[in-house]
Amino acid sequence: MKVLLVNLGRGWGGGQEQLTDLATELTEQGDTIHFLCRSGSFSVPRLNRLGFTVNEFNGTVAGVLRTARLIIAEQYDAVLATREHDLVKIALAWKLACLAGTSGRFVMAYHTATSRRQLFITVPDAIVCISNYVRDKLLKGNQIDAHRLHIIHNGIAEEQVLSEGKFCRNRTRTIFKEAEFPSIGMVGAYFKNQQELVAITPQLKAAFPNLRVILLGNRDEPTLLTPLQKQIRALSLEQTVIISEPVERARMNEVFADLDLSVSTFRNEGFGLVHLESLAAGTPVVAYDEGGQVDILENSGAGILVHGGMNEFAKAVIGLLYDDQQRYAMGRKGAELVRTQFSRATMAAAYRHILSGERAL
Repeated sequence: MKVLLVNLGRGWGGGQEQLTDLATELTEQGDTIHFLCRSGSFSVPRLNRLGFTVNEFNGTVAGVLRTARLIIAEQYDAVLATREHDLVKIALAWKLACLAGTSGRFVMAYHTATSRRQLFITVPDAIVCISNYVRDKLLKGNQIDAHRLHIIHNGIAEEQVLSEGKFCRNRTRTIFKEAEFPSIGMVGAYFKNQQELVAITPQLKAAFPNLRVILLGNRDEPTLLTPLQKQIRALSLEQTVIISEPVERARMNEVFADLDLSVSTFRNEGFGLVHLESLAAGTPVVAYDEGGQVDILENSGAGILVHGGMNEFAKAVIGLLYDDQQRYAMGRKGAELVRTQFSRATMAAAYRHILSGERAL
């Protein structure tokens, strides 16, 4: 199968990481994968370095016409677009290619939650949502035939091997070497409501004076980062809340292995790839009972979904930090959950069925 994967975003984040993982797994299964990316974006050099064929989208009308010619010339078996903002452009290119006799399938995948009316939503042969939360939001503003709508959860590579040393308060930590128990962390872009975590940190610190809260995101976002830094200073938490330097993705398993808990105060997560990475490292997750992470954590025994607000969230974190036995049991369950239900291979197999015209597994 020959597939064109489309993401016209300027930056690089979880969506691009997931798409790269999907491309890698499909390639290993024998498929031919090409990309279409915005000219000048971070994706172009990164994907080129990984050895993928990368086509560049430049301009609007001209870009649509060039994309139509590309689809006609390459005769892709399937085109998969993965951003809400790309739907109109790629749908128009697809329609033009179809007028020239192109066959195959056009699939649209939604990674973020939106209830906005989607122009050209009737064009794709199938629509994928990465969680029930994303699907439910999409259906609030759009009518979609049930047979065209599918849920495919993200997955990650099965590379993590848990060491029993992980389940020890005083273990050696490899990324945050000076951290000690308890160390909790939140990984994600700095628009994900980290302010709420900082706001409850004094309550957490009262229970655990040696607490470290580690925030890891893109430090090149000053409009997002500066208010967070001001909040940390205002609460005199400079020695408690650490804004980490960036860590390459290949070492994220070490980041999560260093943490005693992974937490998230974001209520609008499309899915939460970072939660899978945390669970794979044996680190339980505490998050709100809202967003795509519910699909991962509900009834899993691998973390806690908090009902309520900041006070309930703080109590959940404190309770789990006090209870080593429960925390370690959750860590083991989380690693098994990822291995059995959220692997990269499982994700790719489901996409392959949709792209080839079959129902998802």
